[in-house]
This record gives sequence, C-alpha cells and structure tokens, in this order.
Amino acid sequence: MLIASAVSLGLGGIFLYIYALVPDILVETTIIAVIILLGISYPVSKGNMLAINISTVLGVIAPFISLGTPAHVGVLEQIGKGGLIGFLGLLQLLGFYIFPIVFVLLRIVFHHKLRESRSVPAHVSGGEIGDSGNLDSADKSISKSESSKSFLK
Repeated sequence: MLIASAVSLGLGGIFLYIYALVPDILVETTIIAVIILLGISYPVSKGNMLAINISTVLGVIAPFISLGTPAHVGVLEQIGKGGLIGFLGLLQLLGFYIFPIVFVLLRIVFHHKLRESRSVPAHVSGGEIGDSGNLDSADKSISKSESSKSFLK
C-alpha cells in the first residue's frame, strides 16, 4: 500500500510539474513524501514495528491533510469529469485516501498477528528453546553481528 501510494503521488507530482499547475515548492514536497513512503516501505515489509507505527500514523493523517487543503477538495470534485484534472483527482484519491485507509485497515485486521510476531524472536522460530540447532543459529547471528560491529569500527 505504501509503494502504491508513493506511485500515485509520484505520478501526480510529475504531471503537476510538467503542466506547471502548482508552485515548485509543492512539487518538491511531493517528492519528499514519495521518498519517505518508499524509504519506509522496506522496514514495514520486514515487520519493523516502529516503521509500521509511523506508516499507520501517516495513513490516518493523510486524508485529513488532503481534506484540509481547498485545492485538493476542488480536484476531488473533478473526478469523473475527464481531462487532466480528473486524472489528477483519481491519483489523489488513490494516494491520499484509498491506499492509506486500506493500510490502516490492514493494520487493524492483522494487529494480533503483528503482536505475535513481535513476541517470538526470528532466530527462535521453527523449534523449541531447547533445540540446539536454534541456539547454534542464534550464536552464529550474534557472532556475525559482533564481527560486523568490529568491521565498522
């Protein structure tokens, strides 16, 4: 949903820039939003709870930010009337409303699954705590992280 929202906003930003429909600062703000959405999508896909929480907050506030902007409301009114403005309204609807709201709804629906995945460390999943294979893999992952730390020094 984050990538889909970023693509919708990015396409809209490209058209706004090409046709000089808004000041450059708004196009630059759109670019920053797209970069943030793309940047946070990877940690979200890996189950990073901080990234998921930030994305959820963004998904909640995005529609309100758009509704609080008179130009956005005017563009939404043009959906279905054809032309470039109608197309931009559709992209806005997808990027500021549909995809963010779906993300938040999925977060609500899968809340318990996210909580369960946080309570079981990744290196322990697949067996019981007494399973030496898991402990060995945990030891290896610890030693790898320690060696990478010494490499970075």
